[in-house]
Amino acid sequence: MIKPATQADIDRMIGARDGEPVAQHHIRARWVLQQSGEGVYLVAWRDGEIVGQTMLLRRSKYDEVYADADPAEINALHAYVRRQGIGTAIIRAAEEIAAGEWNRSAIGLAVGLDNDRARALYERLGYEAWSGPRVVDRWTEQAADGTVVRTHSDPCEYLLKKL
Repeated sequence: MIKPATQADIDRMIGARDGEPVAQHHIRARWVLQQSGEGVYLVAWRDGEIVGQTMLLRRSKYDEVYADADPAEINALHAYVRRQGIGTAIIRAAEEIAAGEWNRSAIGLAVGLDNDRARALYERLGYEAWSGPRVVDRWTEQAADGTVVRTHSDPCEYLLKKL
């Protein structure tokens, strides 16, 4: 089952990441985005356990993609168990929300240049390379007190799918 995160889900995920302030920060940040209405934090469940997650954004975080294609965007997809259909189920749920509830005509995502397995999955599901240039995913690792520990700038290929 894939559903939007609840406060109880957030508390559970943060508790499971005790001693991992970077992961806890990202979980809290996604919850804030959901609370603001900018997206939906989707959580995958199987047998009472959380087995995956992603943030579905109402618009691309990459200005050049937003200006060109204006897709909803899957961000930070993570299936905790591989090769069991969890990633596919999360993507399908995100597509359903984007097309159905949000009436969006396209959905996209960025994939790291070295992540061939993920790219192959996305292509099997109908995602195609965006016609624009590579995007750069910029994000920060933060300590529990909010101090920036490290800043990342990862070049990525952007993939789109018409809904």
